[in-house]
Amino acid sequence: EVKERVRKEEEKGVTAAAVLFLDTILQLEVEGWLRGFLDALVAAGYTGLAEAIENWDFSKLEKLKLHRELLKRIEATMLEVDPVAVMPYINTCLIERECEEILQISEHRSKAAGITKLIEYLCRSDKEQWPKSLQLALDNTGYYNASQLWDMREDNAKDIDGEMMDASENTFETTVTFSEEAECDNLSKNICTLSEGIYQSSPVYETKKARSYQTELAQPAIDGKNTLICAPTGSGKTFVALLICEHHFQNVPAGQKAKVVFLATKVPVYEQQKIVFKQHFERRGYSVHGISGETAANVSVEKLIQDSDIIVLTPQILVNTFKQGLFSSLCIFTLMIFDECHNTTGNHPYNVLMTRYLEQKFHSSANQLPQIVGLTASVGVGNAKSIKETIDHICTLCSNLDIHAISTVRENKEDLQRFSNKPETHVRWVKKRVQNHFADIISGLMSETEAVMRKIYSV
Repeated sequence: EVKERVRKEEEKGVTAAAVLFLDTILQLEVEGWLRGFLDALVAAGYTGLAEAIENWDFSKLEKLKLHRELLKRIEATMLEVDPVAVMPYINTCLIERECEEILQISEHRSKAAGITKLIEYLCRSDKEQWPKSLQLALDNTGYYNASQLWDMREDNAKDIDGEMMDASENTFETTVTFSEEAECDNLSKNICTLSEGIYQSSPVYETKKARSYQTELAQPAIDGKNTLICAPTGSGKTFVALLICEHHFQNVPAGQKAKVVFLATKVPVYEQQKIVFKQHFERRGYSVHGISGETAANVSVEKLIQDSDIIVLTPQILVNTFKQGLFSSLCIFTLMIFDECHNTTGNHPYNVLMTRYLEQKFHSSANQLPQIVGLTASVGVGNAKSIKETIDHICTLCSNLDIHAISTVRENKEDLQRFSNKPETHVRWVKKRVQNHFADIISGLMSETEAVMRKIYSV
């Protein structure tokens, strides 16, 4: 009966249904109802709310109020975001039913309707990490315009909070006229500077300002070294790759044509990176194309590689071009970027390509070989069982990739921490049981077993 009343009330609005539900809960007199309520919240996915009620500390939830207001203010810009693309990065901040509903709305209605529903559910989320997860989702899926707006508002929370209060007290109508201007080609230049005191929402792709740790990660490769870049998931390694490519094109020797290949092991990642590179470089006049196993049969791979400044590939495509004799040397490229480069082992296509690279380096009079850049969140340990074996594994990986420098964040760790998801550790102390029935049963079984063994064996 109560369930039906709550469901009917939910048709009027979620808040009304929640009020009815809480009123019903508070009327309970059964012993243990609070514990049962908290367990039910956790089981349903409302872990943040359960923690707040149990500790009677709602400060974490109250801090999310500003982020909700900010998200509503940039909702118009967020409508360009594909909810299906960002869902893998944000789904831990929602409950399963909400995720399914967002995906269904996106499929059967429109992406705009899906992202509107996603924003609605994020504003209700009790997960304190959702603002940072949203930032990482926008960064990793290439929605830099929305990411920059969200990032700017987080960095200027106090100023905007005051602005919101002023806006709520004084409402007025105004007409705004604007004109579009060409963006600066400098990758590190912000489109909207804080000194301007305004937020611009441009319909064209906007570059982001490199964070200090991203510049640090890119530096060895910018210096021309074959570099393995190791940084946490979500830290923006793709953006680091853009920085390196940007510098590579700007500093190519006179008379030489730069050609970059970006290799991704998985098709979804390939699709994602192809979009990012197209958005960033095509507006600068560079030709960007992508080929995967699904599209290779419909295009001339040889011609596409020859005609492109930047080519995004799954590695087997490139391996096949050499097997088919379409190309004989990796010297057609000036820069090769290996995403998830820790896979460069054994018979993996990455290692097949690098074996060819090393053969050309040591056993032929090859022309200038391409610069190598590897991206990974972790180099791994392979099958190592000791520190020495781990070191050997890392050295082998670097040898396979002909790496001259390993780039990790050392000088700008605080900046990295601000933009990385850090797991939270919760320790809950449990009192020792007065009587452990399970241990008693096991002890009894062991005693019986020992007694039987003594009869059979002279123990």
